[in-house]
Amino acid sequence: MPLTDAARLAGCSRKSLERRVERGSLPAGLDADGRRAVRAADLMRAGLVSLAPARSQAGVDPREVADALSEARAMHAALDATEAALARAREEVLLLRRRVMDAEARAAVAEEDLHRLVLGGAPDGATRIRGRGRLRLKAG
Repeated sequence: MPLTDAARLAGCSRKSLERRVERGSLPAGLDADGRRAVRAADLMRAGLVSLAPARSQAGVDPREVADALSEARAMHAALDATEAALARAREEVLLLRRRVMDAEARAAVAEEDLHRLVLGGAPDGATRIRGRGRLRLKAG
């Protein structure tokens, strides 16, 4: 959510959130419009927003508060696990992209060698087998 909305939710000024982001105590990214934005989960982690129910005129049942806090902790744990899985998946994607790039580079070299063969040249380390038009690669 944009910093202005996040500040309103946290009950502080936009400038206060900007300072936290600059210090690194509150992670921020960019929204679809290119504006600085923070996630509600990060506001909760920073202690700026609470999931505790608001007090009613008649008071709050302590068991409900305990249940809500327990549920919030479970949600935080699930969020942490999801973020860790996402980080692992991103690392795996990067590894797979590197492997694809390596494979594409090897394929390009092989294609160049094949192209030279078709045009009559032989790649380094290859000799023609007489009468058959095939190449034999020298070991080594």
